[in-house]
Amino acid sequence: MDAGLVALATSAASALVSAMAADGWQAVRGRVARLLGRGDARAEQIALETLDEDAAALTPDTRRDVAAAWTTRLRDLLRADPDAAEALRELFADATVTATGSAVAAGGDIHIQASHGGVAAGTIQGAVTTGNPPVPGTERA
Repeated sequence: MDAGLVALATSAASALVSAMAADGWQAVRGRVARLLGRGDARAEQIALETLDEDAAALTPDTRRDVAAAWTTRLRDLLRADPDAAEALRELFADATVTATGSAVAAGGDIHIQASHGGVAAGTIQGAVTTGNPPVPGTERA
């Protein structure tokens, strides 16, 4: 499978799991179920049931497992129907970054720095994507 499609499935699964715990989940779940159903009412109903079960079971402890399961499901979708990639991209194009508990979420750059003898650390969980690096000599100050 193309590496770009694998990355798409991984990032979409992460966005999906984040959406499960956010406002607007009902609209997202319906769109995901329609995509997975691909015109088959029974397949769409099964997708809705799976989405509901996973959303109900979602906790900080299960988040990673739920995301892994959805990565696999979305990879299977893309393997069976590569044309679904554009629909999947559109579905999560407006995904927001969220955090719970003591976590911090950033939709852009984040800089971690310790001062006065302190220690600073960061942990990345989930998918990370980067844009193209700037052309040398055009970096912002």
